[in-house]
Amino acid sequence: MTSLLTRLRDKAQPAVAALLPGNRFFVRRLALDGPDVQAQVNLALEALSPFPLEQMLVGHLVAADGRAALIYAAHRRRFTPEESLAWPEDCQVVPEFLALCGHRPAAGGVVVHRGEERLTALAWVAGETLPTAIAVGELADVTEAEIAAEAAQRGELAADYAVETLTGALRSERREHALVLLAEGATPHELSKKHVDVADIRDTDFLEARRKKERTNLVLWRLTQGAVAALVVALLLDLVGFGVRLRTDDLEANNVENAAKVADIDAAQAITSRINELGVKRPLPLEMLALINEHRPATLEFQSVTCKSNVLIEIGGRTSNAADIGVFERELAALPTVASAVSRDIRTRETSATFTLAVTFKLDALRKAVAPKQP
Repeated sequence: MTSLLTRLRDKAQPAVAALLPGNRFFVRRLALDGPDVQAQVNLALEALSPFPLEQMLVGHLVAADGRAALIYAAHRRRFTPEESLAWPEDCQVVPEFLALCGHRPAAGGVVVHRGEERLTALAWVAGETLPTAIAVGELADVTEAEIAAEAAQRGELAADYAVETLTGALRSERREHALVLLAEGATPHELSKKHVDVADIRDTDFLEARRKKERTNLVLWRLTQGAVAALVVALLLDLVGFGVRLRTDDLEANNVENAAKVADIDAAQAITSRINELGVKRPLPLEMLALINEHRPATLEFQSVTCKSNVLIEIGGRTSNAADIGVFERELAALPTVASAVSRDIRTRETSATFTLAVTFKLDALRKAVAPKQP
């Protein structure tokens, strides 16, 4: 699986560049006028080259300000069929001097690169983003001073130009969607996705077919990533489900094991709740009667007691002094435990009077008054 993903990923990302010898190209700097760069490049090449464009390998770089382009071209016969076939389809094919185009002296001058086989000189004018001229020669045919002088002459530099020498291999690498060309000790030259194909010397039709292939490979790579991600998610969900099932089985086993204990606890809680309910809601007729009796005048006799609710009690009585009924009623109404005391059905005879007294208690005050005293 890993090797398959690696292959798909490598196919989705274009390879690095093939750097061709710079002395097989003729190079010119072209002033641009308008946005149609390719048409201006083609017109300039038709004027400069004795060969038809169909027989040429052509590429160009555009300055950062868009006012100039560096065009380079070589006849196809400058490269043998074996060399052309060795260029990978999925890489860029550019002259090696492009790796030096990112190293610009602040004050202008000539930058000379000494490679294993060639000397490459770039003439720079201060403030420009493209060299004004490029000269390339074999090590056996030219010296550093001579190649620098040739580049300075082509670039029309002043006689006191400075020369900077670089050495080491020229190479390329990919950074996201950009192609980066590097020389040891020099500032890298980065070609964005927009400019990387116009810098390639191969045919437009070939480059377009390659772009389609790259897009297809990229889609396949992303689909593969999505499929792998879906498989990983599904595996994680399966593992989570397996863990949940194990936990559920454990809980069910514990529930079965503790069912009897739970039933005993529920029964005990039910009994406790019932006891508490009875303790809170049960009527207190004897306690209410005792509180009432404490204030009963001596002339009154209770003949009947009826507990209507846990706060209401009715007393039927008789007295030899009818005035004591009102006194008794007022004393009870004044008690902090009594909400109201109302007498009715008062009937007077020759020597006695009968009555009915309804006394309504305050439940909380009543329970507090009759509660056992704490030691």
